[in-house]
Amino acid sequence: MTNKKSLLIISIIFIIFSVLFFGKTGNILIDFSRESFIPFQMNNGKYLIKDIFLIYGPFGYIFNSILYKFSLNINILLVLAHTIAYTILILFFFIVKKFTNQTQALLFSFALISVSIFSNSTFSFVMPYSYSTLWAILGIYATLYSIIYNKKNILFLSLGLILANKIELFIPCALISVAYLIYKKERFAKNSLFLFIFPILSFGYMLMNNINIAKIANNWAYLKNMLETSSLKYLYQGMGTFFEKEYFIYNILNLLKFSAIIMFSYIFYLKKHKKLSYATILIGFLYINTNFSLNLAFFISLGIILPLLFKKNITSEEIILYLFSLILCSKAIFAINCLSYSNFGYVILIFFMYLQLLKLIDKNWINFTFISFLIINLIGNSGNYLLNPKEKIKTSIGNLWINKYDYELFKKTNDYIGKNIKDEENFIVLPEGQIFNLIHKKQYPYFNSTFTPLDFETFKEENLIQKLKETKPDYIIFFPRNTMDYGKSLICYDYAVNFCKIISNNYTKTESFGDNIKVTVYKIKNK
Repeated sequence: MTNKKSLLIISIIFIIFSVLFFGKTGNILIDFSRESFIPFQMNNGKYLIKDIFLIYGPFGYIFNSILYKFSLNINILLVLAHTIAYTILILFFFIVKKFTNQTQALLFSFALISVSIFSNSTFSFVMPYSYSTLWAILGIYATLYSIIYNKKNILFLSLGLILANKIELFIPCALISVAYLIYKKERFAKNSLFLFIFPILSFGYMLMNNINIAKIANNWAYLKNMLETSSLKYLYQGMGTFFEKEYFIYNILNLLKFSAIIMFSYIFYLKKHKKLSYATILIGFLYINTNFSLNLAFFISLGIILPLLFKKNITSEEIILYLFSLILCSKAIFAINCLSYSNFGYVILIFFMYLQLLKLIDKNWINFTFISFLIINLIGNSGNYLLNPKEKIKTSIGNLWINKYDYELFKKTNDYIGKNIKDEENFIVLPEGQIFNLIHKKQYPYFNSTFTPLDFETFKEENLIQKLKETKPDYIIFFPRNTMDYGKSLICYDYAVNFCKIISNNYTKTESFGDNIKVTVYKIKNK
């Protein structure tokens, strides 16, 4: 089979998945409000760092604000995300092809589509919680491709794309890339000029909008606060990125189950009981949650790579592949699964382990085991779509797919805003919901994007109270959102109590709708 045929096949598969799942990954209310709203703010007199808290590099927001000039429609951003994801897919195909054959490249490309790109999680490629992160991920895949195929101009251009979006990912990628070029005795001084193209574009935005050192320092101070909050640590603990005791014990037990299945299957295989061996794999993988079975993949991969390093039975390109997979998984190094941050590098790490195990274990058994693993991961991922169905709602910014349990409240809230809040009036949605501001094209006079426990720790409650007194929004809407992922469940009860007292003293409750869980609307008394 030729590359053209293979690319045609994976393109068709990608298009089918795109049609089926367009706009349905993640949670558009929570995970996508900020990303869709900030470019609108930028086109309406607000500036990154000056008026909008910037967590990531500016490139993604600048690019999206340009797209909004053509059409203020959320689908234009989703099409962009699909385009970036498709580019990543093609790069991945050629990366895998360099190490294996067409069939295996097709298999792992399908795995990337079905398990990672269209993962029904916060961290999908096609409804990104951060476009800057998505651009940086593209840069990492392009960097890996450039190293493997010795494309130095593309290499430094890709590193520049990472730098303009996620500096913490740029540093390890740049160090590994330069070290590899030196190891290969490659000259790259002239090629390195390509590194500055994307950062210069981002820096140009800063210059054009008079964003000075003081503003950058202020933004950095808030970012530093955020990184030190207990809310963020709690969030990461839930993802397993720290050595949280109960989570680590769960990982160990899961790994033992996974290892027992693998061991018994291979023993049966060596004793020529192939049917029993394969049955053990299939039944065993259905018994455990394969999406989380590689949560300690970092240690598993080390156990594979160290003996091969000792025997010098691993190439420098394979080591590069391994290191880049770890960079992609680094934010969730102890939660490497397709439903966490490591989703972006999950399949690369699996492919690396597959590649190394081919050197140690029978090829037929390895192929069956990995194919079974990927298929059951696909089933698990698809099951998440069934467990979290979406309903379509038509809005002024295009069709939105809302989680079924949020649909009625979302629709009633959206209708209420359209019918009752006048053009000259404004509102905020607590604890988060900037997507409503975008739908109704209403400004949002706050530096912070949400009012979760994380924001109240980062910006301090007294400062948010002062900002509330200064801006005096006409309406404040409480849309139910359990924020327990940050360690505290309910706004006004578990956190932001004084903030809510100010609302109670200065606003009148005008509307409440919903059954067990309600949306409440407050209107300012005197302005």
